[in-house]
Amino acid sequence: MEDFADRYGSRFVKLVDSRSTGKEFEFDQVLLMPTAAGYRALVEQAQVEIKPRILKYLSRRWSQGAIENLSFFAMAVAVYARSISDPPLTIDVGKVLLRTVTFCNRRCFSRKGSGVGCKLAMNSAQHHLPKCIKIPRDIVVILGCLKRFIATGKTTSGQDAASVQEAMSVKVDPGADFVPATSC
Repeated sequence: MEDFADRYGSRFVKLVDSRSTGKEFEFDQVLLMPTAAGYRALVEQAQVEIKPRILKYLSRRWSQGAIENLSFFAMAVAVYARSISDPPLTIDVGKVLLRTVTFCNRRCFSRKGSGVGCKLAMNSAQHHLPKCIKIPRDIVVILGCLKRFIATGKTTSGQDAASVQEAMSVKVDPGADFVPATSC
């Protein structure tokens, strides 16, 4: 059985922070995730870029593991936006994480009943990523571009994102004479 790397070339893509730090972050094309070294480098860079006051607030709300799990993707999006995106964009990683905490608190803290809301919002205990975590809307498009960059190794702009989505969509036209089979 031939190896994936032999058949398709290297399965790793490097995201280089060319306009700021010059650091390289390695991603696995198959998993669309950073390698262990890439993950650690993204987390360390995020800790450098997040303001200490914001980091202190986040550490009171989330466990260290939750902060790491969310900061690596926010940092990857920030690096893509400032180094590869055309025109370059500036994304504050700390503010992205604060918006994520705010959404979780708004969604879960006011819920009533047993078993609703996450432990994080109820301040019962620190834990890793609750199910209510949502990616802030303003970085969703850039996150999609980052995923396409990792998968293909090619850059796409935010304007191309809509056309890529259209190209991947499936259109179904059952026709005017279509009558679905009904059941009792």
